Amino acid sequence: MRSGTRATTASALVLLTALATACTTETSPDPGRPSSPAASAQRRDGQQPTTAATELTQGARAGAALETAAPEEDPAFVESGLERVRDGVHHRSPLTRGTSYTVSVACAGTGTVTVVIDRTAFPPAPCDTVPVRHRVDHAPAQLPLSVTGTPGSTGMIAWRITSTTT
Repeated sequence: MRSGTRATTASALVLLTALATACTTETSPDPGRPSSPAASAQRRDGQQPTTAATELTQGARAGAALETAAPEEDPAFVESGLERVRDGVHHRSPLTRGTSYTVSVACAGTGTVTVVIDRTAFPPAPCDTVPVRHRVDHAPAQLPLSVTGTPGSTGMIAWRITSTTT
């Protein structure tokens, strides 16, 4: 397993653990008022506040959708990650120039996400946990990956890069 793989996997586990432990209850002196400015902003725009437990569940669903792509023990596995839709994915993957890879993305939540790989934008993908896969032939040494939620989208994004030649 590559050291970057361990770091990415460890980062995803730390994120999931933090999400699970960060869920706290805060009471407001006035039951009709939100307890924080962030909660107030989310309610004004019509979105329900996202809880850590919801993100943990969505992250697990998105990650599980990509497990069939290539488990980390598979020699084709290169790296993977997990991000909130509101934060998006903004990553540069170090790859072997000229090699072919598959980029898989799964989103669990609501709305859609737009995937951009090395300046090529793909049609929006729904946040329904169904993975979308894009083949990258003749990859550059640094592959830029960007996944952003369309307005109003919520949830978690899992992404994975695998080599198509092992």
